Amino acid sequence: MGTEGQAAQSSPADRRELIGARLREFEKSEVARILSACTRCGKCFEVCPMTRYSAAPASDGESVVSGVLAVLRGEQGSPEALGWIAVCTRSGTCVPACPDSVDPRMMMRLARMTALGGRGHAAQIAMKEDPDYFNRIRAFAALQLTDEELKDWT
Repeated sequence: MGTEGQAAQSSPADRRELIGARLREFEKSEVARILSACTRCGKCFEVCPMTRYSAAPASDGESVVSGVLAVLRGEQGSPEALGWIAVCTRSGTCVPACPDSVDPRMMMRLARMTALGGRGHAAQIAMKEDPDYFNRIRAFAALQLTDEELKDWT
């Protein structure tokens, strides 16, 4: 019986564990792929619209990307790399700028997970608590959705 068949017949806890194991394997393989493919050219950093909002701004994209890759390896990231990781909104502007098809958006997503203390590593950046997050989402939705759509979504 394949993995899918096992998941259908197992308990909810077993299914969560199976899904978690698959997610951890995906993260591990993506980190390995990114670490081997990235040439640290810094083009993703250069085109990112968020770099100017970092608490530790930098002008050298190559060294910042090297710091992001250090985070992915579970090492301490540079202040500039951690600053960029903290402000990244995953806009995707970086993706077409990458000459090596690394997918910098995925690189930054995994680096953020790692820097926040995920993937079994110590936290390097603090998680921002935002008690108004869902209120802001609702306000934004009210600006974007028709009255009919608001009935369905709120």
